[in-house]
Amino acid sequence: MLHTVEFSSFCGGVLAPLSNMFAWLDARGLRPVISRLVDEDGTAVCLGFSSEAEALAFVSAFGGRLIRQEPKLSVA
Repeated sequence: MLHTVEFSSFCGGVLAPLSNMFAWLDARGLRPVISRLVDEDGTAVCLGFSSEAEALAFVSAFGGRLIRQEPKLSVA
């Protein structure tokens, strides 16, 4: 299961913040799944991390929010 962080605070452009994020990820050897969404509020980047600890470390460093998924119920 991926632990997804959504980040959309790009004041003054996206190049510098994304460069800083990628440098931070590279320094830690992290390779999240990256997707880009466009909505009415602007551009949002979603990063899928393999562990919740990695996702929370990213949120601590850059902000954003961890999107918690509801557990799926199985019907027997």
